[in-house]
Amino acid sequence: MWDFSDSEAAPASSWSTLPNRSLLCRPLPMDVGRCSCVIVKERVEAVKGVTMSLYSLCTNEGHGRQDRKLAVARHKRQNGRSKFLVAQNPRGLLSSPDDSFLGTISANLMGSKFQIWDQSRARDSLRTQPKKLLGVVAFVPTVTTLTGSFRIMKVWIPKQQSMQLKNANTTQINHINGLPKDWEKKGNKAHQLFSRAPHYNYASKHNELDFRERAGKTMPKIQTSVKNFQLTMEEKGKQTLLQFGKIGKSKYVMDYRYPLTGYQAFCICLASIDSKLCCSV
Repeated sequence: MWDFSDSEAAPASSWSTLPNRSLLCRPLPMDVGRCSCVIVKERVEAVKGVTMSLYSLCTNEGHGRQDRKLAVARHKRQNGRSKFLVAQNPRGLLSSPDDSFLGTISANLMGSKFQIWDQSRARDSLRTQPKKLLGVVAFVPTVTTLTGSFRIMKVWIPKQQSMQLKNANTTQINHINGLPKDWEKKGNKAHQLFSRAPHYNYASKHNELDFRERAGKTMPKIQTSVKNFQLTMEEKGKQTLLQFGKIGKSKYVMDYRYPLTGYQAFCICLASIDSKLCCSV
């Protein structure tokens, strides 16, 4: 995907042995650390003669290695509300019973709250199950300060019952139960993630986030954008669990850690990309 002058291949990524479905549907193992991905908006032929504008999620394996396409998402509007369909390939977007279909993201009319749903069917069963709520993304109306404006995000995801290690002796499969109906009252059933406040750059005259921890990665520079964000487990927390940055026209980087799944991380980023009436920036 990227053009480099050096011909030496990068070392294998820490997630290279994990199957695509595991990266998408299970919390990233703690010993993997951080998984780096790229999101690109592109025109894709879904079936013969049918072309769609999709957001594609690919791993960033490094120079000299083949990136993996993990998922695609299609945006649509229903009664003025945004909705994303997410699948492992374009075929799954055309038929929700397809095995590659992952789930949906639905927004309220103002675009201030997004709900992340699973595919409502067990992969090894033909029977339909109730949809599970795998996350909620909320955008606080634009915060205006003396040095400019920025967005605030809050995210809730289900708490996991156990940790998963890539190098464990036994394969441990985590089934995510989803947020309960009264999750807002049961704080012990959900993880809350907070967006890091940007700092004001007096040289560029923009509010910016610090992406220096990506230093050394052979990736384009992060561009200033109101859609960029960094999420932490605690307010003013130090470790970034999910970060998202613009690197070109309709092109972004996404890095995520445990306890997020790739599907949850992708959906949270799509919520930030989508236009919103609740935010003036």
